[in-house]
Amino acid sequence: MQSDKIQQNIQLLQWFYRFLYLWKFLEKQIKIKDMSVDVQDCRIHTWDKKNFVLRWMVIKKILSDIYSNPDKKNIFWYMVEINSFRGIFSVMREMIETEKKFELFLKKKLKDKYFAFEQVIRFMRNVLNHIETADVKLKIDDFVKQKTFILKEKKLSKIKFDMKYADYFVERKWGKDYGLDIEIDFGKLKEGQKVFDIVDLHQVYLLAEFCFNISEVFRVKIKK
Repeated sequence: MQSDKIQQNIQLLQWFYRFLYLWKFLEKQIKIKDMSVDVQDCRIHTWDKKNFVLRWMVIKKILSDIYSNPDKKNIFWYMVEINSFRGIFSVMREMIETEKKFELFLKKKLKDKYFAFEQVIRFMRNVLNHIETADVKLKIDDFVKQKTFILKEKKLSKIKFDMKYADYFVERKWGKDYGLDIEIDFGKLKEGQKVFDIVDLHQVYLLAEFCFNISEVFRVKIKK
C-alpha cells in the first residue's frame, strides 16, 4: 500500500512538472505565431454523447492578447507557472512528511543540504498554497511559525540551499557547476513582500526541476 501511494505521489509531481514544460512551450509558440487567425469552435467530448464547446471568440481573444503583448504577463503566468509550482512543492512536502523511505533517501542524498532543502520547500509550499492575488505577496500566516522556528529554535536567520548536482548525484551527468543557489533571510521577512523578490523566478524553476530530478532518481531506485 505504501509503495503504491509513493508511486502515485511521484507520478503526480512529475505530471505537474511536465504540465509546466508543455504549456510554457505552447505559450512561447503563441507569442511568435498568430494562431488566432484559424480559430474555430472546438468540441470536447465530456460524457456519453455530450460535448462541451470551446467558443472560437473566447479562444481568439486570448490568443490575440498574448500574441499582441508578448512581454506582458498573461494567464500562463498565474494558471500555469504558479499552479505548477504549487503542485510540485506541495507533493514534495507531502512525500517528505508521510513517506519515511523517501525522507531517509533525501537525507542520505543531500547530507548537509537536507535541512535547507526541506525548509525551502516548506516555505514555498506554504506561500503558494495561500496566495490570493496574482502578484503573489506574503501574508503573515504563511511564514510566522516557520520564522519563529528558524530564529528561536534553530538560532538561525538565513536558510541557504546552494547545491551542485555533481557533488551529490552520480546517477546522471550534470555539468559540474549546475545547481541551485537559494537564500531566504527569515529575519527580514515581512507581510506584503513579493515572493519572487525573495526567491527569484529562475531559482524557483531550478527548484521545480530539482524536485522532478530527485523524484525520478528515487523512482528508479524503488523500481529496482
